[in-house]
Amino acid sequence: MGKPPKGPDKKRPAPSAGIRPEGMSLGNMRGLGPRSLDVICTACGHRTIFNVDDWPDEVLVPSFGPRMRCTKCGHRGAYVRPDWTQLRAAPGKPRR
Repeated sequence: MGKPPKGPDKKRPAPSAGIRPEGMSLGNMRGLGPRSLDVICTACGHRTIFNVDDWPDEVLVPSFGPRMRCTKCGHRGAYVRPDWTQLRAAPGKPRR
């Protein structure tokens, strides 16, 4: 067998090919139901819910993590995800 061809990997597009960074956008998240983020401090585990209604749809959910400062311990950096608890069915209504 010969050597593999040199050059860029044809299976993966180049980073400059307009590929979006990984992560759900706020617009996509809102389309699925949640309007807030579940934010958990990476240092002490303090948890809070952060409403993002005023933020544009193009903002990525993971971009909030490094910017968050804990109100309990002051650490900067958090694990951020959509607040899926908002999707719990109201009493008497079936879940989708």
